[in-house]
Amino acid sequence: MSKKIVVPSYLAAMDRAEADPSAARFWVGLDVGYKNTAVCVLDCDGAIVHQVSMKSSATEIGRYLRKNFKSHVTLIGIESGGLTPHLTTKLRAQGFQVVVLDARQVHRVLSVKRNKTDTNDARGIAEITRTGREYLTEVYVKSNLCFEIRAYLTMRDRLVKQRRETEAMIRGLVRVYGGRIEGGTETAASYRSRAIDQMCLIADTEGVDLRPRVLPLLDLCEGFYVEANRIERELELLAASNPVCRRFMEIPGVGTITAVSFYSAIEDPTRFRHVDDVAAYLGLTPRVYQSGESLTHGGISKMGNQLTRTHLVGAATVMLSNTRSFSTLKDWGLKLSKRIGFNKAKVALARKLAIIMFSLWRDGTHFMAKAADVPAHRALMQSRLPA
Repeated sequence: MSKKIVVPSYLAAMDRAEADPSAARFWVGLDVGYKNTAVCVLDCDGAIVHQVSMKSSATEIGRYLRKNFKSHVTLIGIESGGLTPHLTTKLRAQGFQVVVLDARQVHRVLSVKRNKTDTNDARGIAEITRTGREYLTEVYVKSNLCFEIRAYLTMRDRLVKQRRETEAMIRGLVRVYGGRIEGGTETAASYRSRAIDQMCLIADTEGVDLRPRVLPLLDLCEGFYVEANRIERELELLAASNPVCRRFMEIPGVGTITAVSFYSAIEDPTRFRHVDDVAAYLGLTPRVYQSGESLTHGGISKMGNQLTRTHLVGAATVMLSNTRSFSTLKDWGLKLSKRIGFNKAKVALARKLAIIMFSLWRDGTHFMAKAADVPAHRALMQSRLPA
């Protein structure tokens, strides 16, 4: 955008801004694409001042806004997406006020338009930023540290899934010839040993040697296992150095992965007004549909971060089935499982875990096995806080 803007709407808006300082306010909507971003600028009356398409670069966008609109940019609106965290962080570093909107909600608002184009989307986002932010959910942009932790968690999860899928494929290949690879293997080495034994047995009885085709797959499984363990060790070091994660891991069933996952999903506990909001944020609360006389409570919403929700449900499963230490929380979950079933009980317990972990974080307290000890412990910890 090295050329000077000579569009009449832009020139009229700038003349008006110079004559009336109260009118020197502009709202910007960005429809971000992988290569290019559509930019729409509106004035205080909602009229289009200028529209342009440029590279999806925070430097280019910031230079365009500073050169043509000086310090009159009131707010920049952008919908959530892959490039959103990077662009938002860089634009905020340049001094711009940026709000990130939920892409699903923005899509529903913009779907009322007959023609969907990048230009129309940018204008719709600018209009939402100017007048309708109170009706849409603003997305919190996490720090680079949290994104790094999430990347580690995602990589580990994908490696574990790929290892399990590859092992299941090998089981299927061996089963065709009557071989059986028993389950229950915790390491890639033990699975490899069982698989080779079965392939040797098939070679002796059926005269078919599967080893040239299967051994590379076993090497691949071992590589997945080694890399996943390396990531787990790094996450363990991170959790050990974080006092909040250490308090999380005092809860029976909550390990390193769940603690780090919950910490990186929330990052800032002050952005939630009520403790129950955390469970809704992670999609662990039931959906509600009400219309007229009908009121239906469905399954959990499954909104928010799926990986963290899975980790919490896994921690609840471990607490109910594998832990031996007594706690009021576990006792509540076991009684609930007898009444509504184990699967529903573990999800309800995961919701409780999210609320308890958030409370420990917010209040600076530790996990108490007995619920009766919680008020006294909370009062003690609050009394130690500096006045």
